[in-house]
Amino acid sequence: MRALIFLCLILPLQAFSDTSLWRVSRGDTELFIGGTVHVLGKSDYPLPEEFGLAYAKARMLVLETDLDALHEPEIQSRLLGRLMYPEGQSLENNLKSATYKALEAYLKKLDMSVASIQQSKPVLVMMTLIMTELQRLGLADAGVDAFFNQQALTDGKSLGQLESVSKQMDVLENMAKGHEDELILNTLDELEQLPVLMDDMKKAWRNGDLTQLEALGITPMRKDYPALYHMLLVERNLSWLPQIEAFLNTPETELILVGALHLAGEDGLLAQLRQRGYKVEPF
Repeated sequence: MRALIFLCLILPLQAFSDTSLWRVSRGDTELFIGGTVHVLGKSDYPLPEEFGLAYAKARMLVLETDLDALHEPEIQSRLLGRLMYPEGQSLENNLKSATYKALEAYLKKLDMSVASIQQSKPVLVMMTLIMTELQRLGLADAGVDAFFNQQALTDGKSLGQLESVSKQMDVLENMAKGHEDELILNTLDELEQLPVLMDDMKKAWRNGDLTQLEALGITPMRKDYPALYHMLLVERNLSWLPQIEAFLNTPETELILVGALHLAGEDGLLAQLRQRGYKVEPF
């Protein structure tokens, strides 16, 4: 499993294209849908011009969930509570000895004590380690979705969401169940490769090299962890499709931004929309 892919999804993986946005239409109604990068560096701005053009045409910005609610202290406290072990449990007694020792050795190189994350569940450990390394690399600035969320608030543009904050919490809490050791070990392995991986992915994003992005992201997860692939992508895509179709039945134009892998392959949103008779074309 490519643990880092979950935070570094960049581009829809449907076919080779020069754009990271698609126009979906039927008759006179249309919307735009694009894949997002969740973390960027200052050098990644300005964003590709297609994003700005689609945003300007849209009356509503639709994201996976309510980003502002995610930053509310009460919500963050609830999320943290779900990603921490209760009293009497710890990371050490929920990981295999070899996994725990590998984690301890990695943290030592960072001058971090394993005691500081002893109550964190593996998903929270993964997120902590990734963000620490991204900050070191200067890649922890706002991503595409956060950038346009703030722009919409400034402009007074309508905002919509495809799923609740509670659903996002469920996804985070459950994504590693049954694969806790694999998640930690793969994260430690990929952290060593992170600078090269991020560089390769951002180059592919700018160039539209979807073959490379598919090899980096979706294929390993679908092959090695089909249950996780189904939970993170297939089930959520199916739950979002009725809402997307409802947007296509309004006279207004929407811009929908989701994690890039949600647009990938035969289970992706783009393929599903085509199967339902909508025209899907690069923007």
